[in-house]
Amino acid sequence: MARRTTTIGKGLFGYAISKDEHMSEVLRRIIRRRLPLTEDAVFVLMYHILKRNNQGIILKCVKGSKDVGGCRYFNFSPDIDLLEIRKDGTIVGYELKGYRKSKGGHVPPLYYEGVDEALAYLVNPVGTPMSYSTFAGSIFDHVYLVHPFQETFHSGLESLTNLLHLCTPIGLAVVDYSGVKELVKAKRNPFVKEDIKQLFLRHLDAFRASFEYRLSLVQK
Repeated sequence: MARRTTTIGKGLFGYAISKDEHMSEVLRRIIRRRLPLTEDAVFVLMYHILKRNNQGIILKCVKGSKDVGGCRYFNFSPDIDLLEIRKDGTIVGYELKGYRKSKGGHVPPLYYEGVDEALAYLVNPVGTPMSYSTFAGSIFDHVYLVHPFQETFHSGLESLTNLLHLCTPIGLAVVDYSGVKELVKAKRNPFVKEDIKQLFLRHLDAFRASFEYRLSLVQK
């Protein structure tokens, strides 16, 4: 199965089209053709659900920012797969996992994949304009780990659900072609700092690359 890179907002011959309409078209293609739920396909499903429910701002693959004055930058490690800014100013980070190509087809992620990265979200960004060399606080009010639903996932899923619920503030959700199911509700991140959050929100223009949704989807 071939892959094709799609830039949301750019139609045939590079003509600009509505991002929301284009994203809806891609979503319909994923559902109608039952394309493998790769990480980018999971992003499309989550985008549609979050936009419909919260009508907030969505950023993709947040790595770092351009200079926000005086050679000062935000730095994220690992990359933030999906960052949601809700209307009330709440910031939520989503670590996304999906099927990946393997010999003979696509294989799902292991049930524990992404836990380490989601934990790291709790202490991100690792560098800010206020303190580039030491951790000054997180911008994330909540963090979620998101997996594609699997029929064979049940035993591992129960273990993962218990782990996240009992030992971390991280939430857990699974997605399929019909929508998303929240299995563990995220608790408030104990490391969030309001001044770091507000600084980030004031400089969203420094993250323009994260507003460009480039997707690599499997074609059938």
